[in-house]
Amino acid sequence: MSDAFVLGSPLGRWQTNCYAVGDRTTGRAVLVDPGETAETQAREMLDIVEASCEAILLTHGHLDHLWAVPQLARALDVPVLLHADDRWLWDDPAAAFGAPPELLEEQFGLTWDPPTEHLRTVTHDERLHLAGITFDVHHNPGHTPGHVTYLGRELLGASVTFPLGEATEASQDVLFSGDLVFAGSIGRTDFPRGSVEDMFASLVATVLPLEDDTLILSGHGPDTHVGVERESNPFLRQAMDAHGHP
Repeated sequence: MSDAFVLGSPLGRWQTNCYAVGDRTTGRAVLVDPGETAETQAREMLDIVEASCEAILLTHGHLDHLWAVPQLARALDVPVLLHADDRWLWDDPAAAFGAPPELLEEQFGLTWDPPTEHLRTVTHDERLHLAGITFDVHHNPGHTPGHVTYLGRELLGASVTFPLGEATEASQDVLFSGDLVFAGSIGRTDFPRGSVEDMFASLVATVLPLEDDTLILSGHGPDTHVGVERESNPFLRQAMDAHGHP
């Protein structure tokens, strides 16, 4: 049995899935998309797996995925990984709503103070070695210009604990898909700088080449598998049709 683990939980008013991914042998983990309430709940997740945090991986810059990053990055003293094309959202998350910066404090009671000293840029096809796990980064614009996915490699047998999912063990590769693809759906493209065309191209480039048994752990909702989405997700079919994919 692998000593690797994935622990996931939906957090905050938007029920954004946050994941702790790591290896019990090393006692280290990364956090993926620590949204609202992760200031405390992500720390509790790390305590459950008895791991320290090595880095924070962001799939994109929307507020529901990075709400707790300032507090966590400073408290844990770890780097925050984000694609450069979403730096505009890092600087001003309210821009995702086409709203002025003061919206965050007026509507959400959040004073945004990004820990830019901790920010590190990730790039397409970059391979990361963090917390005993290898992740391949893929740039998948559409939901946001700088959206990325992280493909965890060689995770077969890793334990999966996720209240919205049925999987108890990982597949060989696991796609942390953010808001690229969900069970039966895909991320919205009607936010500022979103693009349906880019979304379809990203789905075809990143999801379709994966093996059918590849586990998908997305930014919202339950887990799924590539084969299930290939057969039943109407948006993936539209993407295939748009790109002439059989």
